[in-house]
Amino acid sequence: MSVFAFFRTRQWVWARRLALVVIIFVLAFRNYGGNLSSMFRGASSDSDVILTKTEFRPDLRDGKPAWIIRLKNQSRTLTYNQVELEATYKDASGKTLETDTMVLHQKLVPGDEQIVASPDFKARPGATTATLKVLKASR
Repeated sequence: MSVFAFFRTRQWVWARRLALVVIIFVLAFRNYGGNLSSMFRGASSDSDVILTKTEFRPDLRDGKPAWIIRLKNQSRTLTYNQVELEATYKDASGKTLETDTMVLHQKLVPGDEQIVASPDFKARPGATTATLKVLKASR
């Protein structure tokens, strides 16, 4: 039996088929693995709606501060209508003054990013900086 006679055997045919199937699975997982895992993971409003930029403006003339918020919906299928945010207000030394929640009634379609300007509902005396985080989003 010569060296090239092996390439005509049944074992070589099965090895080629197995190698081809493995290559197809590796390429499919590389290209579509993220989509498959997100389908099985389900929707999570905590990770779907993110804050890409927040700006707290305490120096407005009315005495009430305002927010400039950029929201992004990273979901591929779900639209969110309400986003609940938690705001933490701090003074110049970094001490936390108070923590409040606010609800934005903003329609976020899948993949959409929107900028929202929202006046604060009450005056925040002494607050110079503030942070926001997403608590939950509802459809």
